[in-house]
Amino acid sequence: MSAEAPRIGQPLTELWTHFAVDPLGQPLARRLAGMGAVTPNRLTAVALTLGVAAAACFATGRLRTGGVLFLLRFFVDCLDGAVARLQGTCSTRGAFFDLGADVIGVTAAYAALGWYLVDAGHLALPWLLVLLGLLGIYNWQLGYRKRLAARAGLGTGGSAHAWSPSWTPLRQWVGYCERHSVSAVPWAVEAEIATLGLAPLLVPTAHLPWAIVVALAFYVVADLLNARRIWRIADHLDQHPPSVATEGVAP
Repeated sequence: MSAEAPRIGQPLTELWTHFAVDPLGQPLARRLAGMGAVTPNRLTAVALTLGVAAAACFATGRLRTGGVLFLLRFFVDCLDGAVARLQGTCSTRGAFFDLGADVIGVTAAYAALGWYLVDAGHLALPWLLVLLGLLGIYNWQLGYRKRLAARAGLGTGGSAHAWSPSWTPLRQWVGYCERHSVSAVPWAVEAEIATLGLAPLLVPTAHLPWAIVVALAFYVVADLLNARRIWRIADHLDQHPPSVATEGVAP
């Protein structure tokens, strides 16, 4: 394998965040940042509560209510980081709390929606178990990739997103995304929003298992891509070990 450093891109805004959240979320975050009672951790706690409430609704068959609550959960989850940056209160503990709230809220929602479909006879249990297993692998890989990439000085270890398609409409779309630092392709956030937010609102219950299957297929692809990225970063580290000083601060 080549010792050349992997092409690593900087974190990009998700498509759903850019088009559906930021137009309202950014002005609201600026207002909230000026309120003394509003803190990023309190917003994270609200997002966590909404996520757990969405899962409870899914588990009890109130699917549309659960979908609305999950969409609200993501909206509030975007606000906490924006408020933290505006207030200058970003912290490692806050980032840990935010990550924990994300993992709990998303995992609980997948498990609750899947269990309701299994209990109603719409979905076979193995599909749900495989999905939850792939989700667990995805979360582990994501954290491990970021730690390795930070140790190697390669940002978050994500894709460079550097591509130039020949088809004009697609090339224009990629150019727009590059100018606005937006991901040109849907990824985990869009999979979560589609499966846990939009599908329960718009799709008949009998067809919801297809949303679970599509989410499962997404995590198969995502896990394989993350494994490839981790392998490349690990190879780079093996051939270019960090200095002793850097090693001492690595996670």
